[in-house]
Order: sequence, then C-alpha cells, then structure tokens
Amino acid sequence: MTLIIPQNRANSSYSREYKALVFENEPEVLHRFRLRWASWLFNTPLHVRHQEASQVYTFVLTDSLTESEAHGIFHLFVQENKGVSPYRASFGSFEVAEYVSHADFSEWLTSIELFAKNLGINALEIKHYPNCYNPARSTFIRRGLVRHGFGIIQSIDNQFIEVNETDFELGLHVSERRRLRKCMRADFRFEEWSNPPAQEVYGFIQHNRQLLGYSLSFSFEQLNRWLEVFPNHFRVFCVKDADTIASLTLAVRVGEKVLYNFCPADNLAYRTFSPSVLLNKGLYEYTKNEGVTILDLGVSVDAKGFPKPSLSRFKHNLGAKDSEKYVFHKAI
Repeated sequence: MTLIIPQNRANSSYSREYKALVFENEPEVLHRFRLRWASWLFNTPLHVRHQEASQVYTFVLTDSLTESEAHGIFHLFVQENKGVSPYRASFGSFEVAEYVSHADFSEWLTSIELFAKNLGINALEIKHYPNCYNPARSTFIRRGLVRHGFGIIQSIDNQFIEVNETDFELGLHVSERRRLRKCMRADFRFEEWSNPPAQEVYGFIQHNRQLLGYSLSFSFEQLNRWLEVFPNHFRVFCVKDADTIASLTLAVRVGEKVLYNFCPADNLAYRTFSPSVLLNKGLYEYTKNEGVTILDLGVSVDAKGFPKPSLSRFKHNLGAKDSEKYVFHKAI
C-alpha cells in the first residue's frame, strides 16, 4: 500500500520539490530508492521486518519528479494507540540527508503527525541513537523534534570510546592498566568466536548476568535469529583462559563506523582479573582494523534501569566519554 501524504503546495515551506510517501508493512520498499548514506542497521528493511511488528509504516521523503532518491526515512510501528520507533531495537528515529533544511524537516514532521493522527494514533515516542554516532545530524534531528513540540522524556549518558591510532592502554586509568597486565601475565587471550552455538552464548550471558540480578532484554530465539540472519552484524567475542571463557560479549556492527558492545558478561570466577578490560582492548583493536571510529559501550544502568555510577566510572576508566541518548515523546 502506497500513500502520498497530502501537502498544500501553495502553503508549503519546502525549499525543494519534495514528495512525502508512506508505505504500509513494506519496509523493503526502501530498496527502490537511492540513499546517499549507509543506513543504521536497525533502520534497514531486513531488521525492521525482523522486529516482528504487526503494523509498520515506512515514511520516505523523496524528490517529486523522479521519486528515485530518499532524502529522509523513518519507520513508525503501531502499538495500540501509540506510534513508536523502534519496536524491538536499541534505537530507531529519523535518518535525514545533510542538505534537508529545518523548514523541510518540519514540513515532513507535520505530514507524518497528521497521517498518524488520522490512523487513531494519539502519541508518538521516538528512541534516538547516541549523539556520538553522527553529532551534526543528531543535533539537527533533536532540534527539529523539540521545535515541533516533542518533549525529551529520557536523557541518559551513553559511554563510548573514540577509536584512532592511539594505543588503547594510553587511555586507561592506572587501576585498569594494572588489571590488563594481570590478564596478560595469566596468558588470557582475546578472540572472535566464529559460528558460535547460540545456545552456549545465550547460556553464558544469561547465567552470569542473572547472578548479578540482571535479566536479558532478548530471548534465545531472538539471539539465534540475529546470528543466523545478520552474521556480519552480530558478532561474538570472548576472552579465554585456555579453553575456559572468562568474559564474552555480543557486539553489533550498527553502522559502517560504529561497533556496539551490546551485551557483555563476565565469568564471575574471574572477577579478580577483570577480564572485561582485555575484552575491550580486543574490541578496540578489532574496530581499528575494521575502520570503525566509535566503540559504543552503551548506557550504565542497574537491574532496575537506574543510573549505575560504578559502571559508568569503570567505562570512564577505560577511556570512555559521555554522549547523550534521548527518547522523545509527543501527544498528538
């Protein structure tokens, strides 16, 4: 189903000849359009499809004449009377070309809101990516949403490490450098676990995180699907003591320049070694070789979702910086 979102050209503030299209339950339609940038994994048609929402609308800001290029994309998932982005992912939100003006973005937002309102949706909630992923575009989208009446219902610091030619050890606090050397002296090694059995990975993460009071935000079936459908994006890395796993993480290649350390877990028998320091060193070296510039360590919260200062302090000791991550909401 393809719809053209109504626009009153006489009153339009568009500075270019744009057309706003929307497609129902057809995220694959994005393959029809040329994009001048690489989309975030969570906004790709395949990932949107595997979020398994019963109803999703894909909005495309395209050129009026040829309808061949996408200048902006957005997926809105219907959840009862609420429109959310994403449905099951770390973030969704808008992707907008650099040349789209604030006036054009505002016009597009107005058309999306009117469309959603006509569907019976009475609120929109958008989880945005961390600002460090693309500071200029992230700021543009945040300002556009706020000017359009969206409120920020959650603002939380997300930790990340800038990947460059600097050695990982130079960014470490003295305490973490000491723990890293302890792991090295014990001959622990970092490696990628190729074609890992999903059951073993899930079991390790679930067991060791539950010992700390954390539940998992995904099921075994979801993990298995990620590893099967997105083998180049969902990767498993670990630190081993001989054949024993001391630390492990499920990492996600969110974009060309971003690797997300999504779900780390330590074997608690090795806590005195703090093997996660070696794990992050290995991830840093991996990202450097892959041309990645952002190693995303995620937010620092406890089992109830509240800020956990000790965790953020540990990440800062690894050389991490803070970056804002927002959730926007608007009643319509």
